[in-house]
Amino acid sequence: MGTMNGTTNKAGISRRTFTGSLLAARTARAAARRPNVLLFLTDDESWLERSIYGWSKAPTPHFDRVAKEGVLFTHAYTSAPSCAPSRASLLTGRNFWELEQGAFIQAWLPAKFPVLPDLMEAGGYHAGFTGKGWGPGVLPPSGRKRNPAGNAYNRIKRSEREPGVSPIDYAANFEDFLEQRPQGKPFWFWAGPTEPHGPYGEDNYRKLARYGIAPESVKVPGFLAGTPKTRRERENFTYELRHADEDLGRILKVLERRGELADTLVVVTSDNGTAIPRSKTNVYDWGVREPMAVMWPSGVKSGRVVEDFVNFVDFAPTMLDAAGLPAPASMSGQSFLDVLVSGKGGRVDASRGWTAAGLEWHGEFDPVSFAGRMIRDERYQYVVNYGKRPVELPGENGKERPREELYDCRGDPWQLKNLAGSAQQAAILQKLRGRLEDYQRRTRDPRVTGEMRIFERTRQYVQERKRKGYPGGNGM
Repeated sequence: MGTMNGTTNKAGISRRTFTGSLLAARTARAAARRPNVLLFLTDDESWLERSIYGWSKAPTPHFDRVAKEGVLFTHAYTSAPSCAPSRASLLTGRNFWELEQGAFIQAWLPAKFPVLPDLMEAGGYHAGFTGKGWGPGVLPPSGRKRNPAGNAYNRIKRSEREPGVSPIDYAANFEDFLEQRPQGKPFWFWAGPTEPHGPYGEDNYRKLARYGIAPESVKVPGFLAGTPKTRRERENFTYELRHADEDLGRILKVLERRGELADTLVVVTSDNGTAIPRSKTNVYDWGVREPMAVMWPSGVKSGRVVEDFVNFVDFAPTMLDAAGLPAPASMSGQSFLDVLVSGKGGRVDASRGWTAAGLEWHGEFDPVSFAGRMIRDERYQYVVNYGKRPVELPGENGKERPREELYDCRGDPWQLKNLAGSAQQAAILQKLRGRLEDYQRRTRDPRVTGEMRIFERTRQYVQERKRKGYPGGNGM
């Protein structure tokens, strides 16, 4: 995201011309077969959990392989730190706040918003998913008869069952999906492990040795107190993360065995941050900044690290672009295929210098509200909180978060020192506040337009669903 030149879509977001590399990309695609597309999306994982980023000591070799044989992104962000709105944003190419009831976990994604698998199928692709697709939530009152992630392939179960790990055999179901593909059709597939989402098997930590991980080597983020309970939870989480990485490796082997890896665009990321305080359900970096590696052996130069900001709103336009299909003008996201095929590292597209995200609700009851927005550039993050919410820091029990927060993420990576009241940072705060509000206005965020009726009614709807134990769900 950022200032761009060129024509504009219906959301008022200008489309980059970036003519040199984009023209080259389209010429290359015209001469080649349309690629398959594989999205591997884990559940609840922050960006630094992957070993290739240099913080974690727990090896994740298969993610690291994708990064080394493709492109590692250092600034990939979800639109919302909550499962359903994050996944809805990815599927629609729209900010979560543009999705009406789709902005809320445990509500629904309205059928009027086109979703990626439908568009890929209409363009001649065989599409489906395994594991967790969009959700949790319910189908809309009318117009959508299946999970927004497409047709489910979940019938094959693992031969070995483990506490805290889904019984669904993702790799076997992926192969089942490929066996059912009509001859000659490219595929679009969403592999959605429920790992490393809790609850975790209480003895997971005892099994870390099978991956060569010593429990004491598992790290705790600097905004958490390293209590024995926290450390044990981190150890159990790390086992599930490593388990998900093994499933990624099994899926890559399926593609290799079938001779299809070279022509497959593989995107590996997670839906939102790790389920710990100040991460999942938070708009701080650990809540919305995701691990992301992309490979396409026949189409993308390997061994690169890209610093451009990309957001989940950009995924649908990118995948459609790679397939040679048009993105609906209603999508707010921008294809980053030009960045992928450029062959360059570092900052490739000068306009991708910031991104935005936010949240409306994730299980809290009035008067507590998790609603907020954030904007992040290379150095600073600005946060605006719209409701009452606890601080969630050791020793800060009972305190509420202020209306505005500002962090120097270079000097304060754990985001512990709020600079919003600093006179020295007043110009930075004003600049980021203005840029965020301008983007919200152009994309019609109800928090700046004042058109809050749908959000208010949906908030009451999902709170009532929670009070009743979330009845009427469809297993998503």
